[in-house]
Amino acid sequence: MADTISGQGSEIREFAQQWFDLLSRHDPVEDLLPLVVDEGLEMAFPERTLRSHADFRDWYTVVGEAFDDQSHVLEQFTAREQDGRVDIELTVVWAAKHLAEGTRAAFRVQQSWQLTREPATGALRISHYQVGTLTPVPDAA
Repeated sequence: MADTISGQGSEIREFAQQWFDLLSRHDPVEDLLPLVVDEGLEMAFPERTLRSHADFRDWYTVVGEAFDDQSHVLEQFTAREQDGRVDIELTVVWAAKHLAEGTRAAFRVQQSWQLTREPATGALRISHYQVGTLTPVPDAA
């Protein structure tokens, strides 16, 4: 049976918030890799689809060199868990300074994730991550 999870105290929402906090601070990639499967990964961003930890490392380096002063504010969140798989739909407001242009921008971003649980530990890992619609947020930058 599937459960809809939307409360502040849920482990799944906390996982998503942790992910966005790590990205916002631009923490070392080694802090993010344990939250992502290596085999069977599919992370689809507008600029590229990642399929491994090596792809993620490369993407994270490029993004880190292009953007600074990032923030990710989780606005909407729903999750359904069934048989060790978690499907998430969320909206996040992402704001950042584009270093090459010296400008700041913000977007409301629709995302769909799929998490799996490690059989031995129950730890959550991102296996699929789809960035959908990006809508500019003029006053949030």
